[in-house]
Amino acid sequence: MSIAGRISSIELRDLLLSLVALVVAFSVLMNGKRIPGSEMIIIITVGVGTGFLLHEMAHKFVALHFGYWAEYRANRMGLLFAVALAFVGFIFAAPGAVMISKPSAPQEFYMQDPFGQEELKREIKRETLWISLAGPMTNVVLAIFFFLLLLLGPTNGLIAQAANFALNINLILAAFNLLPFGPLDGKKIFDSNRMVWLLVGLPTILLALPVYFGMI
Repeated sequence: MSIAGRISSIELRDLLLSLVALVVAFSVLMNGKRIPGSEMIIIITVGVGTGFLLHEMAHKFVALHFGYWAEYRANRMGLLFAVALAFVGFIFAAPGAVMISKPSAPQEFYMQDPFGQEELKREIKRETLWISLAGPMTNVVLAIFFFLLLLLGPTNGLIAQAANFALNINLILAAFNLLPFGPLDGKKIFDSNRMVWLLVGLPTILLALPVYFGMI
């Protein structure tokens, strides 16, 4: 089945709704940047489109690889909240998440004996680690790509502005999602394998801090 065939009409609707809401929120937030409206929309769409869409699709397709049902669902209240906050000069977005579940038949088979239960726990832990890593690591790879584009490409103009914004967005999204708290990917990674979190999560968070606080 093609990639397009694995995205339902409901999921596509929610992805587009989230993308539009996030673009609107960032457009409101950046309204005073003295960038022409059409250029600003392009810059924001490139950053949000790569940072948000590819992050969520990475979670989805890694989960599908392991045999899970996985579809993105928008958080409408979170999207409204993001737009509303943008008007007061701040943004905090919880646009939605990929909902994941696994058919129960294999689990029922493993639960028949204690050895099966332990094997199932190890399997779920390993799969959770890879699924959780997929989104933030996609943002890290994209941040590296846009950094190289800035390094090797034009130093000014629309391409440079879009690459700079996308670099910052992807790095901040990676770092935020790698925080080891609550329902974030970082908590699942930390619980699954603390060494992996130390090698991936901690350096990313430290690297993103000066970007988040506007030092670079």
